[in-house]
Amino acid sequence: MTAGMRRYAEVWRLPGARTLLVGSILGRLPVGMAPLLLVLLVEKSTGSYAAAGVASAAYAVATAVVGPVLGRLADRFRPAPVLVGTAIAWPLATAAVLLATGSGAAVWVLWAVSALLGASLPPLTATVRSVWAELTAAPGASHLREAALALETTAFELVFVLGPMVVGALAIVTEPAVSLVVAAVLAVVGTLAVAAGRATRAWRPEPGRAPARGLGPAVALGMPLLLAVSSGLAFAFGVVGVAIPAFAAERSGADADGLAGLLLGLWGVGSVTGGLWYGTRQFRRSLPTQWAVALGAVAAGLATMALVPTAGFMAVVLVVAGLTLAPALTVENTLVSRIAPAGMVNEAYTWVATVVFAASAAGAAVAGVLVERESGVALAFTLAALTTAAGAIAAAVPRNALRRVMMRSA
Repeated sequence: MTAGMRRYAEVWRLPGARTLLVGSILGRLPVGMAPLLLVLLVEKSTGSYAAAGVASAAYAVATAVVGPVLGRLADRFRPAPVLVGTAIAWPLATAAVLLATGSGAAVWVLWAVSALLGASLPPLTATVRSVWAELTAAPGASHLREAALALETTAFELVFVLGPMVVGALAIVTEPAVSLVVAAVLAVVGTLAVAAGRATRAWRPEPGRAPARGLGPAVALGMPLLLAVSSGLAFAFGVVGVAIPAFAAERSGADADGLAGLLLGLWGVGSVTGGLWYGTRQFRRSLPTQWAVALGAVAAGLATMALVPTAGFMAVVLVVAGLTLAPALTVENTLVSRIAPAGMVNEAYTWVATVVFAASAAGAAVAGVLVERESGVALAFTLAALTTAAGAIAAAVPRNALRRVMMRSA
């Protein structure tokens, strides 16, 4: 066994790690399922994709707004009670969505229950990342932090690869409403497994720390820069989510949906592969430098997509470009665990999620306008490359806030 694979084996043997990893994958599959199912259900109920788009936006905005609140509660009262509460609330919100869409309720009711579903989403990602950080802070385990967070990032990438695939498989045999029930069951089972797991139950708030107020960790040294750089990458994610289907439509016509799904899946395969590789390595360069290099590589891949002439070539480019995605996100997650003020790690991760949701939605909206124009797909990819490159440059600046806070904690 290589040294890198031994690190993954060590992570797997950490107390509570198995439940944390498996439960978090199951519990977060609905993250990759619910947005698509919500669009399908609202469109079927109203006959309008515009109404479905607003419902999807309401879901995303509610998730982004409520996330930091749930993170602050988890920091103050421990994650387990927050997870249990949302594990109860999300199925109830699911039932409200099914009732509203099945009964032909007014469109504003559909938007309200969509927002309720988003607000009830269990904060599994923030919790899991903070628990991994806590596990790897124990004596003798600090060398496993990058491997653990690489494994977590890769698992999260799998959610967005597997979630839509599960929806597609269920669509062959059943209705979207039944698929949303399946998503609710997965959310409950996975969330409760993580909440009851040894690692989560062992997590305790920092003793003697003053509770967060105002924007809390969002304004701590280094966090504004981290959030800004993260927003550039998330904006690019939103752009690619629209630009790839538009590219597929230009190249394949009637087969566009299938081609778009394949291409986005290949991007995810590249990311998962890169994330697993990154976790087997140890780098001497500082985390901000690693982040700058990874983001620069992502930007280069996005710029290449703007020049691709054929679907076959795009498939190759997406796999290669995807190799740098998970490493960039892994470094981002590691930086959050290092620079978040003591006692505010859960909330810090939820602020990152809020920025990612907002920036990704903005990227998708801008790309939707661009791709309608001549050469708009290439322009969209170019814009995604520029926002990511701007983040790489900001992360590379000597003695920036990220580097200063890392020097203090060294």
